[in-house]
Amino acid sequence: MKNLRLNLLWVLLLLATPVLAQSQYANTLYIEDTKALVGTDITLSVKMKNSVSVEAFGFDLILPYGMTVITDDEGIPLVQLSEERTTARRTDTFGAAMLDAYLKDRAVRVIAASSSGSAISPGDGEVCTVRVRIPAGQLVGTYKLQLANISLADTESRSIDVEEMTSLLTVGDVDLGDANGDGQVNVADLIAIAHHILGHTPVEFSFKGADVNRDFRVNVADYIAVAHRLGEDPTQSQGGFPRRPPTTLQPITTE
Repeated sequence: MKNLRLNLLWVLLLLATPVLAQSQYANTLYIEDTKALVGTDITLSVKMKNSVSVEAFGFDLILPYGMTVITDDEGIPLVQLSEERTTARRTDTFGAAMLDAYLKDRAVRVIAASSSGSAISPGDGEVCTVRVRIPAGQLVGTYKLQLANISLADTESRSIDVEEMTSLLTVGDVDLGDANGDGQVNVADLIAIAHHILGHTPVEFSFKGADVNRDFRVNVADYIAVAHRLGEDPTQSQGGFPRRPPTTLQPITTE
């Protein structure tokens, strides 16, 4: 009952907060509305819409309670510069750090700039990505993602500032068999389960989705269950497993 009250309060607060669309601005950073599954890691795509050439940009990403920015072994946030619109040559100053102690690991600050005067041409597309973890205990529902303190600097060193851009992250439960967490159950999930069984777990892997029979293990039984759901023959070549050997012996011919 307590969780239900908290969930209803969160929904009311969400509805009361306006979601600012990138169409309202000529120059800004934004994240499109996104869907994800409980207990998975996702990659958020941060995009820039700019009508002027931009030499530098910065923002704070603030996640909903419970979700965290994933870090490497040294505690560095897994934020990467995208090559869709820029490169390391044109944006040679790039870094990310957790925002502050109060927000702990659910907020990150990102900066990117060119020390050589290279600029990102006007357009609309991805400039960087952020890896985010949605815990197994996250409540199913719709949450608000915040990009705050957005700042773009043009080639004349003029600053274009946007206080906040918000988008919606819809978190759903896992569809049994959806091993790669893409919201679908298909042959790609067979491949993901096969790689996991063989000791090469993919980066995008949902243990909860792959554990079809709910025995807290992911093994051949789960592979077969997904194959049957897809109407496939699990004894045939699927997901990296070899095709079954012939059931009849072939005659040996001698000359």
